[in-house]
Amino acid sequence: MSHLWYELIYDERLGIERPVLHVAYDQLTLEQQDEFEMVCQRVCAQIPPQIKLLEQAYMDCYERLKQADGDEAFYETMEKMNDISSRICDLNVLFLQIEGSFLASRAHT
Repeated sequence: MSHLWYELIYDERLGIERPVLHVAYDQLTLEQQDEFEMVCQRVCAQIPPQIKLLEQAYMDCYERLKQADGDEAFYETMEKMNDISSRICDLNVLFLQIEGSFLASRAHT
């Protein structure tokens, strides 16, 4: 989805779309702010299920790690677990960024 003032860009690494503003938030009309906030809420709603999927993938790796046979398998599994952990962290940061930048400010007005 793309507008002149914002777009959603699919982040393949995180498995969700990310909202990107092309103008300063305070330059948006109230109607545009409302629309963008709805988009942000939809993105935020996708984050917890995506984290759960990644947590399950992490636990699957953990089980494989316990049965890893040899250094190569161990290090490959650890690398995959580190990548999954990084993606979970980035999803949490994205959630907090969206909440703090666009959604929380409106809740207090």
